[in-house]
Amino acid sequence: MPVAQAIVIGTVAKSKLDSALFGRVTAVFDRSLYIEVNGSWICLADVNLGFGPLTVSIKSNNGKEWINSFTVGRLVKLSPVGISNDNSTIISTKGARSWQPPKGPSWTKNSLMHGLGTLENIAQAKVPFEGLGRYIFESPDGFPVAKESRAAEHSIGVLKNWLKECFELHIPITPDKEAVAAMLGLGPGLTPSGDDFLGGMLIALYVCGEKSVQKQLYTQIESLLDNTGPVSKAHLKAAALGEGSHSLHQVLNMLLNGNDTKLEPAIDAINQIGHTSGWDALAGVAVVLRQLV
Repeated sequence: MPVAQAIVIGTVAKSKLDSALFGRVTAVFDRSLYIEVNGSWICLADVNLGFGPLTVSIKSNNGKEWINSFTVGRLVKLSPVGISNDNSTIISTKGARSWQPPKGPSWTKNSLMHGLGTLENIAQAKVPFEGLGRYIFESPDGFPVAKESRAAEHSIGVLKNWLKECFELHIPITPDKEAVAAMLGLGPGLTPSGDDFLGGMLIALYVCGEKSVQKQLYTQIESLLDNTGPVSKAHLKAAALGEGSHSLHQVLNMLLNGNDTKLEPAIDAINQIGHTSGWDALAGVAVVLRQLV
């Protein structure tokens, strides 16, 4: 069988592949799959699904055939040069480049205000009904309320007030544990909406240099990680290091420096992440950024 080629390997995925000998396939989808490696999960995905910290991005001349070599529960052998089963290499990682999040830009309150204004204009016609995307907007009340959105409303209000207090007083304050607990595991899927929202907050705080505030939030999240599933747990741990999907980092950087020329296609790329995961994470980003202007 032809060997598929890893093109780009995320930071977390690389550290797992370099340090472990075996992994177990835990979930298989149409264009991606997850492998559990030493208690953490990494994602093997078609290169068109984008890059990120947990992702090994795969290119193959035989379409999705490489995915058919993996079945749930199967043990796979890992090495610095490839992923194999039954002594047959399925994916070569030779020559793959390492992914790291793009560096945060220099920005001002004015550039950020411009970026957030452009985001509102573009997102109005695109934001999905489901999930937490309505919290991208300064006044979300004009948008329909899905059940996840209604369930999250109180907690998001509490978290907004917590951010405001931290930034006004210039001291990191511990966020309300109940508000964080109500968000974790909220919504369906491998990465529930509430988790994606919190991940977006963690990434935005890190990129904007508010690391002491970010640490306070993650300390609460970390104590509650058993409230959610293993895939989401792995993504939240990466978010604590300031790392999320490449698409999310691109939009975040454009919002910060007020770059409105490429924002719409970048938001369209966010729309490709999960069912509503990209929008949920972007809502968490927007809630943080609004408190910085």
